[in-house]
Amino acid sequence: MKKLLLLFIVSASLIACTNQKQEGVTVSNGFAETKGEQVTMGSQESVDIFLKIDKAWKERDYDAFKSLVSKDAEFVNEKGEVFVGPQAFTDYIEKYYQESLAKKQEWEWTINYAFCIKPTNADRGEFVNARITGTSGVFEEWYQIADGKLISWEQAKRALTAE
Repeated sequence: MKKLLLLFIVSASLIACTNQKQEGVTVSNGFAETKGEQVTMGSQESVDIFLKIDKAWKERDYDAFKSLVSKDAEFVNEKGEVFVGPQAFTDYIEKYYQESLAKKQEWEWTINYAFCIKPTNADRGEFVNARITGTSGVFEEWYQIADGKLISWEQAKRALTAE
């Protein structure tokens, strides 16, 4: 009986210790260039906004796309071209679509993953990183989302690897 009581006390102590939440401590998994700023995991809400953006992009639903983009958002594609605002970005998407038709490439891609991080400075919003594989290559993209809108987008691309 004494062993059972001792086992219960030790188990209860371990559970109590692991369930304690440290107040005022930010659990970080990285850092940012701003002094003292940390990086933490972001929200599913920003990932969901990314998924809505991707759906509107894939369907070329430019009204839905524009509703998800801030009026002064900035976009940088893999060639280093810069676009500002939802109309400039939709013009880019349409141009890219027409180029893919001319090359007889399918307008299709797979999202390999997406996750969200956020700096502890909430003014900067959250960042969704996504890897996307399409017929023309593999894209690494960052979507900066604040107040439910896309405020910046950056893209890098590499060629598909031979299997």
